[in-house]
Amino acid sequence: MEALERSLGLLSLHVPIPDIEPAEVLANPLDVWRTYLAQILAEIASCDIDVAYKSIQWPNNISNGDLAVILPKLRPGVKADALAFELMEKVRRKHLRSTISGAFIGRLYESMGWEVTRINYLGDWGKPIALLYVGWAKYGSEESYEVDPVGHLLEVYHKIEEDFKPEQAASKQARDDVAKEGVDKGEAQVEIERRGIFSQRNEAFKKLEEGDEELVAFWKRVRDVNVDDYTKFYERLGVRFDEYSGESQISPATMVEVELMLKEKKISEESGGAWIIHMQNLGAKAGTAIIRDRSGSSTYLLRDLAAVLERSRKYAFDRMIYVVASDNSVHFTQLIKVFEALDMKDLAARLQHVKFSDVSKMGAALGKQYKPQGILDACEEAMKSFPEAEFDRLTLMATTAELADEDYDALADEDQSNMLRILAQYPEVVNMTYHSLEPAGIVTYLASVTEQLAECLEQGEDNDGRNEQHETLTSGLAALYAATAVVLENGMKLLGLTPVSHLLPERADTPVMGLNG
Repeated sequence: MEALERSLGLLSLHVPIPDIEPAEVLANPLDVWRTYLAQILAEIASCDIDVAYKSIQWPNNISNGDLAVILPKLRPGVKADALAFELMEKVRRKHLRSTISGAFIGRLYESMGWEVTRINYLGDWGKPIALLYVGWAKYGSEESYEVDPVGHLLEVYHKIEEDFKPEQAASKQARDDVAKEGVDKGEAQVEIERRGIFSQRNEAFKKLEEGDEELVAFWKRVRDVNVDDYTKFYERLGVRFDEYSGESQISPATMVEVELMLKEKKISEESGGAWIIHMQNLGAKAGTAIIRDRSGSSTYLLRDLAAVLERSRKYAFDRMIYVVASDNSVHFTQLIKVFEALDMKDLAARLQHVKFSDVSKMGAALGKQYKPQGILDACEEAMKSFPEAEFDRLTLMATTAELADEDYDALADEDQSNMLRILAQYPEVVNMTYHSLEPAGIVTYLASVTEQLAECLEQGEDNDGRNEQHETLTSGLAALYAATAVVLENGMKLLGLTPVSHLLPERADTPVMGLNG
């Protein structure tokens, strides 16, 4: 066991191995991985580790994977699709993926000559904040908050969210029952939403919008601690923002301005005490967009409509790109359709939603309260070994001097010639990525550069079968490798990556080769 755990430690796995009675890690290799997976699943699904272990089985078809999780066994009585959704809750709650994608798009646009303003638009207003306030009154702990402010707020929110689900389900069921009989004007839900957490949440949000001192102080506390957490985390990623904005920053006067325009053009109408827009009347798919709900509170759509107007006046932008997960597609469709209906087609044409899938392969391994900082901590720990490793550095000092004819001879070989052809594709790849806004194109291209570089540097064999080292570095080859380094570095910078050589300290014995043409 000691030898096994020593080997697993080299793989950065936590030791000792999780203790599960049925597991036979010394006799069954798959049990090693089954125990680690059971530990992760037990934390995510809040179940006993033995139950999690028994839910992991060997699949009938090995092409589907080495292990399979039988969801009904993991959480008896819970529907598989509901549990799968719960397990897929992940880092997107902190907008990590949109932040990284947005940073890439910002760098890409700057490389193409655009002036870019980076705005982190926080969901720092609305009924989720009011729900958190209700949860704080029930589950909040100043002691836990002092130890881990953001982590404790997430814990509180998830607890009150679970408490709230039965009421939400009852409200939806009441609406659906009435809708089967005729037109639903919202009356079916009113009685349910007048009591319980619904009532507490709505009352809290109403007070927040009215400027209640206690609610505003709570909101500010939550916002400030999250912005501070975001800022420190983004700095570690090399991501910066020019402005931290949010729903709370939208002027009430601008929202009223939007509402008046919608009413004047008869785009919005009153229904059951709420102000709504029938989207099918605007050429969109059937659906209803809410501008103000029955309690008189503003909605995310109204605040976002006002935000577009304010940004257009402040920045006079030529293009505004929203980098948000694909599950928000309906919202942005509604946003653009409303501006078109308001005869603001030019403004609508300048809005673009860049979406990405909200499904991640990391989802099954991360719990609701998992912090992405943990990933960076692990990466930084692994990077500490680099300065101690043997690392030879070859510095090429490029010059503007022209190469002699004989310098090109080495570049006529197939591998070197192919390297030049691939390098010549870089501007085309960047231009295609600029139109698609998909970073995968850059990643794939850089992989092809490194693969071809390996071909160029590959050792050959002489007639006796011995390895033949290329000891002489001609000016032509040096220029090729220097150009390759430039392309790799430029591509990595677009992706937000820093070459390892830039992170390593200079050594006194570092070999340096100077080329003067």
